[in-house]
Amino acid sequence: MKFVQISEDEFSTYMEDHFSHYTQSLANYRHLTHQHGRAHLLGVKNDNGQVIAAGLFSEARALKFYKYFYSQRGPVMDYTNIELVDFYFRSLTDYLKQHNCLFVRVDPYILENLHTADGEIIESYDRRMLIRTLESLGYRHQGYTRGYSKISQIRWLSVLDLQDKSEKQLLKEMDYQTRRNIKKTDQMGVQIRTLSIDETPKFYELMKMAEEKHGFTFRDEAYYRNLQRVYDGQILLQLAYINLEDYVQKLDVKLQQLQAQYKDVQKQLEESPNSKKQKTKATQLEQQIQSTKRKIDETKQRIETDGTELNLASAVYIYNDHEMYYLSSGSNPAYNRYMGAYALQWEMIKFAKAHGIDRYNFYGVTGDFSEDAEDYGVQQFKKGFNAQVEEYIGDFIKVVKPGVYRLGQLARQI
Repeated sequence: MKFVQISEDEFSTYMEDHFSHYTQSLANYRHLTHQHGRAHLLGVKNDNGQVIAAGLFSEARALKFYKYFYSQRGPVMDYTNIELVDFYFRSLTDYLKQHNCLFVRVDPYILENLHTADGEIIESYDRRMLIRTLESLGYRHQGYTRGYSKISQIRWLSVLDLQDKSEKQLLKEMDYQTRRNIKKTDQMGVQIRTLSIDETPKFYELMKMAEEKHGFTFRDEAYYRNLQRVYDGQILLQLAYINLEDYVQKLDVKLQQLQAQYKDVQKQLEESPNSKKQKTKATQLEQQIQSTKRKIDETKQRIETDGTELNLASAVYIYNDHEMYYLSSGSNPAYNRYMGAYALQWEMIKFAKAHGIDRYNFYGVTGDFSEDAEDYGVQQFKKGFNAQVEEYIGDFIKVVKPGVYRLGQLARQI
């Protein structure tokens, strides 16, 4: 085996052929190189010259004179092959020393446990040998964290398995209320379209509404514009919207159908005035007619105050050969009744299926499965689509220059 810097083509081909995160991509490498001037594609080749491990490492300045390296969701290799793991990370340490590295962080994209949406462990993976091997080389495991962090990737992801499942089966396996909400968005005429980069403000306006509602701040608009440039061809900024005039027309048609059915029931009652079945049906139709009339009136009032077309929700998605990632979203809470978020998710699940992508990644949850969890509502939303929770192994940090690192920590500069 040989530890080497690999070419862009070798790196890209390897990531296409091996399960990997979208950040371990040629697009991200070129972005890091362009923005920071330096990134590293580091791999291992076997005796036949075949790449058998690869990782993208970013490089940043640390304590003015030193460097910090990071492989986000990497490096990528067969982590059950302990001999390969030992060789890669032992060689990586030598490489980092040559490049004046202060410390390095890695967070391999490998599972620790598979959970139900309620937190129960379905399957556990024994990573003790891997952790012992890495720690013997000085790569210290940072623990089994929960919650969100500003310095590391989320360890808990909500993922829906799409492999070998039809759209019909996916719907059937969803929670009843989720399935019903998706159906209602179709009946109301909620539509989805892709926003251009020049329309990013439409997304960001809805994103800010979500931030205000939940009391957090994430990224500025420029971040999302840049994200679209970096992952051009692999990113979709989606908008769920509704045309209220079209919706009124749908309601008018529904009202006419209900009224026609009600007349038929009245005729049946004239012939059989004591029929409990027809009396019950008449009562149900009366309620539906009144409800539909009320919706028509409310929608017409909404048109007068808010206009004909409403932007309901928007989200940004990135995809590669392995996964569709739902990254960030926002919605207008005043329009929750139109359930734009459900329409968005279902549309993108269908997109993933159409493009042969087997995993739909709803992305992060805290790992706190109690009703008091800060993201309890978000967890329940994702659970409704039949997503399971994947718990990843977490971060490892290797301090290459211990003395300098300790001084930096004392000075609180790391």
